[in-house]
Amino acid sequence: DPRMLTDIPGWLKSLRLHKYTACFAHMPWQEMVMLTEEQLEAKGVTALGARRRMMKMFEV
Repeated sequence: DPRMLTDIPGWLKSLRLHKYTACFAHMPWQEMVMLTEEQLEAKGVTALGARRRMMKMFEV
């Protein structure tokens, strides 16, 4: 649901990825969905599964 992206902390919590909320604290969702897997890793999303889950959601 694209509306969830207006609430990034809530969206991350719904994916059970809320521990990464601080990584995206000052980033608008429009920029967040354009991140590559490498950029996610550089932002602190070090777990491969977490990056893949985010990337899958960005594709929708």
